[in-house]
Amino acid sequence: MSTPETLVSTIAHFRNHTWANTLLSSPDYNPIITDSRLPKPATGEDAFFSQTMATPSTIPHVLTLRRRQLTFPLSHPPSSWLPITKQDAAPQKSGVPALPGATPADIIVLYDLGGAGIAGHPSTVHGGLVATLIDEAMSFAMAAHAASSLSSSTVPANDKTLRGRLFTSQLDVRYKKPVVTPQLLVVRARVIARVGRKYWVRAQAIQEDEAGAGGHLEWTKRKVVKADAMAFWIVVPPEKEEEAKL
Repeated sequence: MSTPETLVSTIAHFRNHTWANTLLSSPDYNPIITDSRLPKPATGEDAFFSQTMATPSTIPHVLTLRRRQLTFPLSHPPSSWLPITKQDAAPQKSGVPALPGATPADIIVLYDLGGAGIAGHPSTVHGGLVATLIDEAMSFAMAAHAASSLSSSTVPANDKTLRGRLFTSQLDVRYKKPVVTPQLLVVRARVIARVGRKYWVRAQAIQEDEAGAGGHLEWTKRKVVKADAMAFWIVVPPEKEEEAKL
């Protein structure tokens, strides 16, 4: 569960991890309550995150950092759909603009991966859950942008049910390396483009080198992108929210 009280203890927990503490100390980001970790018994919404994924063997601790000044998204769809790879880079030499990346992130989510409860292969997080965590982080980035863009519409900017009107239309994930558990996982997400109620979001799931692959000091550990993702999102008007859930 994430409440103002538990937010303080969650911050204290992540302060004990060098990389997490570095992210927490950034002047560009503020720690915020992780909405999906708040139980919503009236509707059952977010029960997967607030209950199933909140045990010692799954993901006992989650912390969300929001950028103080959100990046301004493109006003047109991105020129490329999937994340750029080495094989995709060639067309850029002819003047095609690169697809915006996930940095600077609008949202950074720190996941304290618990262990066997989320494993597919031994010590490896199930790929479906990796996609789910990426999708969750994307929803936080979406909510941050949508709240400001809807402030002049019929939906108040401070509406706590806003995330209930955000829907993933398409999510493409490129798995690059296994996500290891138990270990810290950092997911960064950024809204890169917006056209009306349509949004395009980039995200990356990142971990430090596995034990033995790097040095024991913080500055010698490489940060490795384990999964790279692109998604297309829709903000559903309040009057169509129930229809969208069918």
